[in-house]
Parts: sequence; C-alpha cells; structure tokens
Amino acid sequence: MALITRRHFLGQAARSAALLGPLRTIGGSSGLFGKDKKASPLDPAAIRKLASKVVGHVITPGSSDYDEARSIFNRAFDRRPALIVRCAAPSDVSHVLEFAQAKELPLAVRAGGHSRLGFGMCDAGVVIDLSAMKRVDVDAQGHVARVQAGALVRDLDAATQRFGLATTSGGCPTVGIAGFTLGGGEGRLMEKYGAACDNLLSAQVVTVDGRLLKASESSNSDLFWAIRGGGGNFGVVTEFEYQLHPVDRVLSGALTYPAGRIPELLEGFDKFLAAAPDEMDAFAQLLPSEKGRSLKIDVCHCGDERIGKDLLKPLRSLNPDEDTVRPMSYLEAQAAGGFLAAPVAHFQTNLFIRKLGAAIGTIATAIENAPTTCKIILVPLRGAVSRVDVSATAFALRQPGCEVDIAGVWKTPTEKVRVMQWVQSTRDKLRPFATAVYVNQLGDTSDQLVRSGYGPNYARLVEIKKKYDPRNVLRLNQNIKPDHSSST
Repeated sequence: MALITRRHFLGQAARSAALLGPLRTIGGSSGLFGKDKKASPLDPAAIRKLASKVVGHVITPGSSDYDEARSIFNRAFDRRPALIVRCAAPSDVSHVLEFAQAKELPLAVRAGGHSRLGFGMCDAGVVIDLSAMKRVDVDAQGHVARVQAGALVRDLDAATQRFGLATTSGGCPTVGIAGFTLGGGEGRLMEKYGAACDNLLSAQVVTVDGRLLKASESSNSDLFWAIRGGGGNFGVVTEFEYQLHPVDRVLSGALTYPAGRIPELLEGFDKFLAAAPDEMDAFAQLLPSEKGRSLKIDVCHCGDERIGKDLLKPLRSLNPDEDTVRPMSYLEAQAAGGFLAAPVAHFQTNLFIRKLGAAIGTIATAIENAPTTCKIILVPLRGAVSRVDVSATAFALRQPGCEVDIAGVWKTPTEKVRVMQWVQSTRDKLRPFATAVYVNQLGDTSDQLVRSGYGPNYARLVEIKKKYDPRNVLRLNQNIKPDHSSST
C-alpha cells in the first residue's frame, strides 16, 4: 500500500553482582541482533479507517519510504513493523494506541531512534513515530522552552541558544530529547543545573486509554515523578516543558594524550574531577589509535573563561598530544559531541561505579585487550545532579560516581563476535566495582538490570505502572512490569 496521507562498593561486591545479575540480551526468539520477523500485512480496510482519523502519515511495507521510516540509529537491528504512523498531533497518538490494542499488536514508540536496544522499532507491530512533532517554542523572558517529543538535541539547543539560554541536553546532536529526558538525561550542564529530568517543569502525556494528561508537580504528580527517570513505561509523552538557564560562551574542546600511559592519565583525570567546581563538565574516552590505546578528555566549562583556563592546568600538565580547548558558543560545543558520529551496528552497555580510582587497573587492562573498534567512556556524575535526593524523581543515579560505558561497533560478522565478547567480558570484570546502571545506555537487559537501573524507586514505579498501564501495553523499553511478582 502506498503512503496514506491525512492529517561502600568493594565490600558490597557480592551484593552488587547479584543485583546487576547475569547479562541477558533480548531480541525476540532469534536473540539479540538476530534475524527479525517479516511484517505481516494488516487488513487494508482497517488501515484506511485509521488513516482517516489521523492528521499525520500512515506508512506500510508497500510505501516508498518504508525502509527509511523503519531505519534507526543502531544498525544491528533490522526490524520490520506492519505499520508506522508518523504522528502530527497528540490525537494521532491516541488513535494509534487504540488501534494497536484492538488488533493486539506489538507497539513501539520512536522519537530520536537512538535506543541502544532498538526499542523505537518493532517486528510485525505498530510504531508511533513522533519524529515529525519537533516544534520548539522559547519563552526567553520566562526562561522556559516548550518542546514537542520528536525534537532532537540539536533542535532544542539551536532554538534556546538564539536567546543565550540552554538546559541540560544530550551530548549527541541527533539524540531525541524524549527518550533522553525520560531516562534521566545526562549532559554537559548537569553538574551546574542537574539532569534533564531535574529541569522538566511539565509534560503532556497520552495514556494507553487515550487520555491526554498534563503531568507536573501540581497535576498528576505521581505520573510526573515517574516520567522523570522511569522511561516510557507510563504513557507516550508528546510535549515537554523545560527550565532554561543563561548559557552562552563556554570553554570547550578536547585534550588527547599519547598511548601507553592509561593508568597515570586516569589517575590524573580522577584527581582533576575531585577539585573541579560545578561549572566544569568533563568525560573521558579510551580510544584505539595506531600506536595503542589513547585517552581523550572532553571538557566544557560554563563559567568565567579565565577561571576555566586555570582549572585546566592539571590536565595540560599531563602533556596532551592535542589540545583543542578554546572559547566557543555552547551551541558549537554541543554540535561537536557524540560518542558515535553516525548510525552504525553497535553494542553498548554500562555500569555505575562509586569510586573510579579502585577500578582504574581493571579498566586499563580491559582497553589494552580491546578490539580496535571498541572504546570505554567514563561519564562522571557529580555536582548538582548528585545533590538531588534519590526519591525526588524516579532517576536513581544521585550519588557521586562515574558511569562507565563499554561500546563497540562492527561491519562484519567476525568483528561482531569479537565486539560482543569483549563488551560482555569487560562488563563482567568491572561488575564487582559497580552498584547500579544507567537505563539509557543499556544495550542488554534482564529483570535484575532493570531493577538496578531504577534502584530504590523501583517498587513505587511498579505501583504507578499498575495505575497508568496495567496491561503493560508500553513494554518495549527498560520495562517496569505492572505485576510485581513477575519482576523478582
């Protein structure tokens, strides 16, 4: 059919390992990254009836843009839905939710399409595609942005920077703000202004029964609490309202160090972080190079330029091969970000470590034995993001520490095997140091990992899930099951 248009950590090692549980991947009956099912055709009359109700576009396997529409960032997944509805309004979302449930079809929700597990697409089911809903309205005087859920990080940044304003958004310009925010939202401004979910003032949510609700501190406050870190488990968010902050010029760039000095450099990075103020954001990448493994430290200082330059002296004293740090606009700094520059088949998982120093030896050994297409990314959590009470929002990573992302890409089946084995092995070796995970960066899943990601907030999230999605219609995510017993 053609396009239809209408409208304490080492001492806790044993307990932590048990909590994190064994790595178990998912991907349907064929396993992670296995061969996906073909889309089964739906009744054309039913599709026409749905198309007559929606404002947006209905795309079927016969549409000329079907392959483009089902493409997502992680090329490891090649999923083929029976129907994609590119929504143009919240009412479209409501109609698609009704249709998928009436037909008892799997349902996926796609915004930016960056889910590590490809959750924005499904096999033989229906996809709510929000990518066309990307309007950003900025109230410069009130320091507030209203953003539709299909907007990307670059859309939000470009709109707010016209007024010298910003809020915490992702480090990759093509990441969708929806999944990013719903999972918590780590970014360059989180030390100064908190996570993305800490800057969320309200949201418009379409629930599985078709209602459009406002979620805020004063309206449906339980739902508002849950969507700030609990992911897309409770409804389809169609609009976000963010608090903005004055951010214009920053001191940003990267320092890249020669191979062969990983332990020394990581110790220096750890010391630098311990003395850094909230205005300084930094993360490190352990990367392949022709001469061995190298360390790249990306920084972004949103305070006084002279103070920022003084703060960088300890990193510069470690003699980088390359130093690109300079004053620039925040928008330029954001545009340079991203762990993966383009869509590619990849596998990434992560751990949260309270004390980076204790794990340096293990990290250094792991990266020396890594395939050339793999990397380790160290994302410190400190400052404002770590001073929020763990029960204030569903986002549970509130203690100072470091998120360790372990990632690899491939182009051939042989590379894939090596990457998968190394990522899993490295995670297992680091697990004794870990106490939690960050749900937005998980490329694997299990009930134990999900519980670890939501931490002490899990039980409350289960109760809210029961209220808003008791049949677990929205289950293609880091899933919170409404039946508490099935998650233990």
